[in-house]
Amino acid sequence: MKALVKQTAGRGLTLTDVPEPTIRDDEVLVRVRSAGVCGTDVHIYEWDAWAAGRCRPPFICGHEFAGDVVAVGNLVESVQVGDRVTAEG
Repeated sequence: MKALVKQTAGRGLTLTDVPEPTIRDDEVLVRVRSAGVCGTDVHIYEWDAWAAGRCRPPFICGHEFAGDVVAVGNLVESVQVGDRVTAEG
Protein backbone atom coordinates (compact mmCIF):
# COMPACT_ATOMS: atom_id res chain seq x y z
CA MET A 1 0.00 0.00 0.00
CA LYS A 2 1.08 3.62 -0.46
CA ALA A 3 1.79 5.85 2.54
CA LEU A 4 3.30 9.23 3.30
CA VAL A 5 6.33 8.52 5.45
CA LYS A 6 8.42 10.89 7.52
CA GLN A 7 11.69 9.03 7.10
CA THR A 8 14.12 11.45 8.76
CA ALA A 9 14.18 14.73 10.65
CA GLY A 10 14.01 17.64 8.21
CA ARG A 11 11.66 19.16 5.67
CA GLY A 12 9.55 16.88 3.48
CA LEU A 13 7.67 13.59 3.29
CA THR A 14 8.10 10.57 1.01
CA LEU A 15 5.28 8.72 -0.77
CA THR A 16 6.35 5.09 -0.65
CA ASP A 17 5.11 1.51 -0.64
CA VAL A 18 4.76 0.00 2.84
CA PRO A 19 3.47 -3.40 3.98
CA GLU A 20 -0.21 -3.72 4.87
CA PRO A 21 -0.44 -3.45 8.66
CA THR A 22 -1.42 -6.34 10.87
CA ILE A 23 -3.87 -5.80 13.72
CA ARG A 24 -3.91 -6.81 17.36
CA ASP A 25 -6.93 -8.37 19.08
CA ASP A 26 -8.31 -4.96 20.10
CA GLU A 27 -7.84 -3.19 16.73
CA VAL A 28 -9.49 -2.90 13.34
CA LEU A 29 -7.98 -2.54 9.87
CA VAL A 30 -9.46 0.20 7.69
CA ARG A 31 -9.14 0.52 3.91
CA VAL A 32 -8.90 4.29 3.53
CA ARG A 33 -11.23 5.90 1.00
CA SER A 34 -10.42 9.52 1.79
CA ALA A 35 -7.84 11.32 3.92
CA GLY A 36 -7.25 14.90 4.97
CA VAL A 37 -4.21 17.03 5.64
CA CYS A 38 -4.31 18.94 8.90
CA GLY A 39 -2.12 21.42 10.71
CA THR A 40 -0.15 18.65 12.39
CA ASP A 41 0.79 17.25 8.97
CA VAL A 42 1.99 20.69 7.87
CA HIS A 43 4.18 21.00 10.98
CA ILE A 44 5.63 17.56 10.25
CA TYR A 45 6.26 18.39 6.58
CA GLU A 46 7.91 21.72 7.42
CA TRP A 47 9.81 20.15 10.33
CA ASP A 48 9.40 23.20 12.51
CA ALA A 49 10.20 23.47 16.23
CA TRP A 50 6.79 22.00 17.14
CA ALA A 51 7.43 18.82 15.12
CA ALA A 52 11.08 18.52 16.12
CA GLY A 53 10.10 18.62 19.78
CA ARG A 54 7.39 15.95 19.49
CA CYS A 55 8.02 13.61 16.57
CA ARG A 56 10.59 10.84 16.23
CA PRO A 57 10.98 9.57 12.63
CA PRO A 58 10.54 7.21 10.95
CA PHE A 59 6.72 6.98 10.99
CA ILE A 60 3.71 6.96 8.68
CA CYS A 61 1.79 10.25 8.64
CA GLY A 62 -1.95 10.74 8.69
CA HIS A 63 -4.68 10.55 11.29
CA GLU A 64 -7.75 12.08 9.64
CA PHE A 65 -9.45 9.60 7.35
CA ALA A 66 -12.59 7.73 6.38
CA GLY A 67 -12.91 4.23 4.98
CA ASP A 68 -14.22 0.70 5.30
CA VAL A 69 -13.40 -1.84 8.00
CA VAL A 70 -11.76 -4.85 6.32
CA ALA A 71 -10.67 -6.84 9.41
CA VAL A 72 -11.47 -6.86 13.13
CA GLY A 73 -9.54 -8.25 16.06
CA ASN A 74 -10.99 -10.99 18.29
CA LEU A 75 -11.81 -8.56 21.12
CA VAL A 76 -13.62 -5.97 18.98
CA GLU A 77 -17.37 -5.94 19.62
CA SER A 78 -18.72 -2.62 18.35
CA VAL A 79 -17.41 -2.63 14.75
CA GLN A 80 -17.84 -5.20 11.98
CA VAL A 81 -16.17 -5.89 8.64
CA GLY A 82 -17.91 -3.71 6.08
CA ASP A 83 -18.71 -0.84 8.45
CA ARG A 84 -17.85 2.63 7.18
CA VAL A 85 -15.80 4.51 9.75
CA THR A 86 -14.01 7.79 10.21
CA ALA A 87 -11.31 8.94 12.58
CA GLU A 88 -9.84 12.22 13.66
CA GLY A 89 -7.04 11.86 16.13
